[in-house]
Amino acid sequence: MPQLTAITRFPVKGLGPDRLESVALTPGRTLPHDRQWAIENGPGPFDPDKPAHVKKKHFLMLAGQAELARLACRYDAAAHRFEVTLQDGQSLSVSLDHPDTHPPLFDALETLLGDAVRGPLRIVHAPGQAMTDIPEPHLSLINAASVRDLSDKTGHDLDPLRFRGNLLIDGAEPWSEFDWIGRTLRIGEARLKVQRRIRRCAATSVDLERGVRNIDVPKALFDHYGHTDCGLYASVEAGGRIATGDPVSLDGDNPTP
Repeated sequence: MPQLTAITRFPVKGLGPDRLESVALTPGRTLPHDRQWAIENGPGPFDPDKPAHVKKKHFLMLAGQAELARLACRYDAAAHRFEVTLQDGQSLSVSLDHPDTHPPLFDALETLLGDAVRGPLRIVHAPGQAMTDIPEPHLSLINAASVRDLSDKTGHDLDPLRFRGNLLIDGAEPWSEFDWIGRTLRIGEARLKVQRRIRRCAATSVDLERGVRNIDVPKALFDHYGHTDCGLYASVEAGGRIATGDPVSLDGDNPTP
């Protein structure tokens, strides 16, 4: 039976992952703390008095700034503290809720990114609204077998983390996840309804070890499969605890994935 093999969130959009062994999901919400913050790249439309979802082009992100992958990040969820280790080994720690702690991080990002920084940087947050690529409060799922199949076809060993999914599932057939749309997945105590496929962007082309683009993943997907999709969006229908190692199955009389 397929299993949940990794749970990952990205507390600050475009920056590094935070791995979890288990987490409690809430109906109608994203993975807790996933993309809870984003770094606005120059003046943008985000209004702190009326915080809401904003298109990703206004933020720092791997699709536009591949060098962000060179930063090692750690997240303290209880304190909302974010630690970034630079390539020279220097570490910076900021309190995401306190703007007065942010300037040293912004200075480091300006040095790293150069002209890709369009103006003053600002960390933004919209309570109850994740700064994901879509406005809906969905989680993202990746089928590890599909990534391996793409790796085999391209000759590149692609880390599933390139696709920045929340839930990594293994043990299903490659690309069988596209048949799950409209169905309900059971993982641990939770139930998730699969909504739609995820169209991939240039962020997936970034080599996470070096922070450079080394393969055009959307083009590779299209060349080999006739589409640019990899992964699924799913909404939490019934909450509860999920943990790595949990079996993954489809509700009802449908066959298991």
